[in-house]
Parts: sequence; C-alpha cells; structure tokens
Amino acid sequence: MLGVTLKAGETAEYPIGPERYGYLVPATGKIEVNGVTLDARDGAAIHGEEAIRVTSSEDAELVLVDAPAMD
Repeated sequence: MLGVTLKAGETAEYPIGPERYGYLVPATGKIEVNGVTLDARDGAAIHGEEAIRVTSSEDAELVLVDAPAMD
C-alpha cells in the first residue's frame, strides 16, 4: 500500500508490471490515470499495465494498493 500527495499539474509514475493488480483511489482532488479521469473517492482497478502514470489537475492525495495475482 502506498500513498502520495500531488500538487495541481504534478505527475507521478509507478512501475506496477502487467502481472500485478492495482487499486488506486484519489482521497481528494481530481486526477488522470493512464488517460482515465478520476474524481475524489473514485476507484480504479488496474491490471495488465507496465506502469501507472498519474497527473493531477487539482491538489490530490492518493492511495494505491499493489497486489500480486492469486494462483
């Protein structure tokens, strides 16, 4: 589990890898994740991506859960 705070206009990238699963929630603010816009308290399930690229259009606080695939 990771947390990050971004100011409006900042970008962060996390190399998750296509075999892992992620769940990303902006607690506050508005962001774009790999081309998809999320508002505060929206959630994004992520799989099959090499990296997660987040750009904030407002000051934002994010929580990311990075989990392995369950066999």
